[in-house]
Amino acid sequence: RDIRSFSAVVSQNCAVAMAPRRIQSAVRKAASAPEEDDRSCNLMIFGLPEESGKATVEDSVRGVLDALNEKPALPKCSRLGASSDGEVRPVLVTLSSREALLSLLRKARELKSSAKYSRVFLEPDRT
Repeated sequence: RDIRSFSAVVSQNCAVAMAPRRIQSAVRKAASAPEEDDRSCNLMIFGLPEESGKATVEDSVRGVLDALNEKPALPKCSRLGASSDGEVRPVLVTLSSREALLSLLRKARELKSSAKYSRVFLEPDRT
């Protein structure tokens, strides 16, 4: 027969007894987790010149999207990193749906033929 220590038996039985509670806790956390952690709807824009004057990041992003004949909802647009002279910071755009992101990525090649946005690149958020 197998002789095990008391602590081994207790730890094994406690783990089995606690499994349903851990599962329920994980389900609750996943259901209540904010969607801002979901990066599947995020778009990164590289090479977009910094704004000057009254122009905002959102105006610049709208210009790129207009060049692609797309008009998705933009819940959030922001530049990443600290600004410094001569550096063009990437733009993080949160879109309302994954389908909007995929549609933009499919059309991203069209920017090469655009005179104003030929050096602008679109990529999914891989962070």
